[in-house]
Amino acid sequence: MGTDEGGGGAPASGGGAGSGWGLGRALRLRCPRCGARGVVESWLRLAPVCPACGLRTDRGEEDHFLGAILLNFVAVEVALAAAGTAVLVATWPDVPWTGITVGGVVLAAAMPAATYPFSRLLYLAVDLRLRPEEA
Repeated sequence: MGTDEGGGGAPASGGGAGSGWGLGRALRLRCPRCGARGVVESWLRLAPVCPACGLRTDRGEEDHFLGAILLNFVAVEVALAAAGTAVLVATWPDVPWTGITVGGVVLAAAMPAATYPFSRLLYLAVDLRLRPEEA
């Protein structure tokens, strides 16, 4: 299986945004190390290893997903606060409190599932950079 970005091993240097950290690859739902497709098996499940470079998506730990869940939670809360503030400022002084409440509940329920694979791969990219694999 080929890749469209970078090779195996160390993260690429230079190039586009996030190339050294693999963040750009993760945002495209690809392997943060090599850029190959096939890391996401389904929306809520990653492949155990990258089909191209063999990177373990769980990094060999039982609690590997906790950082990704924290990242997802923080991102969703920041997005909800920003959206609520934007609606509040845009509609002041006649604020649609019911609409903000209903919209906030819907977004709070939908956004974590919608952003889950991104948060998993982004956390994997950061974890890979901060704790490089042993050769």
